[in-house]
Amino acid sequence: MKKILVAEDDITTTRLYQMHFRRGQLEGFFFDQGKPAIERAAEINPDLAVLDYELPDLQGIEVMRALHAVPGCQDTPVIFVTGRAKPSLIEELKAAGAVEVVGKPFSPLQLIKRIKELLA
Repeated sequence: MKKILVAEDDITTTRLYQMHFRRGQLEGFFFDQGKPAIERAAEINPDLAVLDYELPDLQGIEVMRALHAVPGCQDTPVIFVTGRAKPSLIEELKAAGAVEVVGKPFSPLQLIKRIKELLA
């Protein structure tokens, strides 16, 4: 089963992920802040990460950079999900290494489809 590291502080969005990950046969590891996600990344060794851009403790871009510095996680694909998906931010996140930026509100089914495409 593919492992997905998720850093998302909105409980409703997290529950949505949990439900759709189960249906999509993806194993999710959920964190409501960035630092704990980074601290556990080496142990989890995720196949992909889904990050909120704005977390209580760190910006998502900081989480991505720290994740990519963790041994074994340097090439982990990162998808950002954000309510601030403006062209300039999308460009900045992709230039920093994100493979996808999804705006909120989003279709969970489309997100799962994209995750599976990236993991194929």
